[in-house]
Amino acid sequence: MNDFIKKYAELSGEDHVANLQWEGRIAAQIKSSRKKDSLSQQELADRAGVPKSTIGRIEAGMTSPRTETLYKLSKVLGVPFVIDGTQGMDFKDEYSKT
Repeated sequence: MNDFIKKYAELSGEDHVANLQWEGRIAAQIKSSRKKDSLSQQELADRAGVPKSTIGRIEAGMTSPRTETLYKLSKVLGVPFVIDGTQGMDFKDEYSKT
């Protein structure tokens, strides 16, 4: 964790920072999967039945997508709908550290 994130965590709380990091990972996964499939934001939005502005705001980290939106995007992109935003990680390994 870099110095800025450490200082921000001291001010706003480690849980808040962790949530922001997870949201960032989810946004990055959506954008990466969209680009891998050579889809524009508009094409993804049309296929998922959501406004293009929603895709843009999610990918820019300006909004947290609703569960319904995440589910729609996961179906269109053909990626598993994983609650914590990780892909390909063993659930037990990730959470056994606590």
